[in-house]
Amino acid sequence: MPGDIHQDINNLENDILQVEDNIIEFLGLKYDEGIKRSLHKLESDLKYLSILANGAPIDKNEDMETMNFLRTHYNYLRKLSVPA
Repeated sequence: MPGDIHQDINNLENDILQVEDNIIEFLGLKYDEGIKRSLHKLESDLKYLSILANGAPIDKNEDMETMNFLRTHYNYLRKLSVPA
């Protein structure tokens, strides 16, 4: 079971990085609909990762890495968000 949680956390982190790359690409293309959908997905993935990490039986170092990842990428979300 813990191996599955570790894999889920890693998959979510990779998905988050990919979504951020998509947002940056969409910003360059001025593709507003893609930006909005990607921002929504990014926020959703970050929330899910937070929930998963907070309930996961992981060691303190891994927990700290995940929390730092979340903090960093929530800051990116805040910076990448565009007014509606």
